[in-house]
Amino acid sequence: MTATRGFVTIATGNELYYKIANNLLCSYRMNAGKYPFAVICDRKNEYTEAFDKVILMDHPSNSYMDKLRLYEFIPFEETIFIDADCLVYGNIDEWWELFETAGDFSVFGYAIEDMDTKHGWFHPKGMKEFADRISFVPTYNGGLYYLRNTEKCAEVFRIAQYCADHYYDYEFAGFSKPADEPVLALGMAVCGCRPLNKQELLFAPKPKDVTVDIVKGIAKRRGDPHNFSLLHWSNYCTRKSLYKFEIGRMKAFLGKSSRISRFLFKTKIAKAYLWIYDLGAISYRVLRKIKKMIPLK
Repeated sequence: MTATRGFVTIATGNELYYKIANNLLCSYRMNAGKYPFAVICDRKNEYTEAFDKVILMDHPSNSYMDKLRLYEFIPFEETIFIDADCLVYGNIDEWWELFETAGDFSVFGYAIEDMDTKHGWFHPKGMKEFADRISFVPTYNGGLYYLRNTEKCAEVFRIAQYCADHYYDYEFAGFSKPADEPVLALGMAVCGCRPLNKQELLFAPKPKDVTVDIVKGIAKRRGDPHNFSLLHWSNYCTRKSLYKFEIGRMKAFLGKSSRISRFLFKTKIAKAYLWIYDLGAISYRVLRKIKKMIPLK
């Protein structure tokens, strides 16, 4: 292990986030596992015990906005942050070589160079005092951030936090309320921290669109040979059968479940049950919406 490089995630509030953070850790150690993995949290519990480093956060927002405090709690000289609702499907230890040529703060994504386009989370004209310092607009998924413990990285976060606090004074697009992605993208643009033009992260996979097997390290879009190293499931999808089946399959492989459970997941019998579980969850949501639409007498 090395103390200068490592991974980190955030888990605060509801116990669910601690569970999925622990799932992320298990998937990392199963498919990679060379570097230490830390967790930033608001309390210690059975799910944090397995992490190499536990960092307590005071007064968390219990939302994705806690990511704006990442630099405040940065655990290593070089840190890769991964959202708790992700799972590792490949050897992400290889990412350190990719980020060696990156700036002090970076992501997997791309930079919009055409300032006349209407795409992106902001246009320089709507960024007031920052406008003259913007020559590109980063676009990415906020499930992963790369940080170096430097003053430039700290400046990215200072700009992001300031603009989050004064969000409606600027003309951001795509988010009606403050979010980590647009304000950190602005910080990146102002500080000249460009994204890595590489896609190693797949967001919110739908069962019909992907082939996944966490034990075999397979995560592909159907018809696409590229294998993704990281799947960002989104909180909603962690409640659905495909994620639950992947977790069951992983725990069966690692010997962290009962003998019956290991048999069910290794033979895929559990997949049928979880599919029925999905139908029940969808039916419940539909019934709730119908109930809201019916006026009370």
